[in-house]
Amino acid sequence: MEPFGLTTFDIYRVLLIMFRTGALFMTVPVFGHTSIPRVLRVLLIVIFAIMVFPSSVVSGIQPPATTFGLGMVILSELAIGFAMGFAVIILFSAVQFAGHVIGLQMGLAVASIMDPMGSGQISIVGEFYYLLSLLVFLMIDGHHQVIRALVRSFELIPLGGGVFNAGVGEFIIALSTSLFIIAVKMAAPVIITLFIVNVVMGIVARTVPQMNVFIVGFPLSIGVGLIMIRISFPFVKVVLLNAFRGLGQDIMSIIVLLQG
Repeated sequence: MEPFGLTTFDIYRVLLIMFRTGALFMTVPVFGHTSIPRVLRVLLIVIFAIMVFPSSVVSGIQPPATTFGLGMVILSELAIGFAMGFAVIILFSAVQFAGHVIGLQMGLAVASIMDPMGSGQISIVGEFYYLLSLLVFLMIDGHHQVIRALVRSFELIPLGGGVFNAGVGEFIIALSTSLFIIAVKMAAPVIITLFIVNVVMGIVARTVPQMNVFIVGFPLSIGVGLIMIRISFPFVKVVLLNAFRGLGQDIMSIIVLLQG
């Protein structure tokens, strides 16, 4: 007698759902943040897998008879989850990159802190922009978009039936190029202003040689940069909203390509 009325094939399906869900949850900052206990994350994945189980589509492929075949199916489900999560993480990487460039122009390249998500050093301005984007992401229910897209993937992509072709790689590369576009849009107001400040300080250094431009310019760049960060908040918000609102469509495009 099978436990809870589940057959071996049903348990196989639940495990595949957990692998796809776990890969996505580990990638998305909201669900995969290190501040969330691992036990809680595993519990969320199990609960989600049980909820999605009735609506998941099963391919005509039977469970593999060999360990190697099972490993390939598991890797396929993990790759599907990571591919969907990549569309999310690329936006937050663009935000961090914009903050890093701004911090570099302000003279705060050395001022860095530990990033709990990436387990590495990140510019303090980049971390500020990352937290700001995270708040905007939650404000517009971006995490709900991710969950809806994940549920939709189980309806469109059969378990163990994902197809990886050149179209998936080309679309992911196209998403990677959008990282620099979003970063430039966010950082442009501050960078342009600081460039003008540097030009003015260069003119002053030529006209007034007695002035120590380095001592005056360093705090001036930081002060002007902080003021421009505050002034550019509405513009940054618009850029983030446009990027996050198109997130669901990007994930769905990946899901459609993975259908084959």
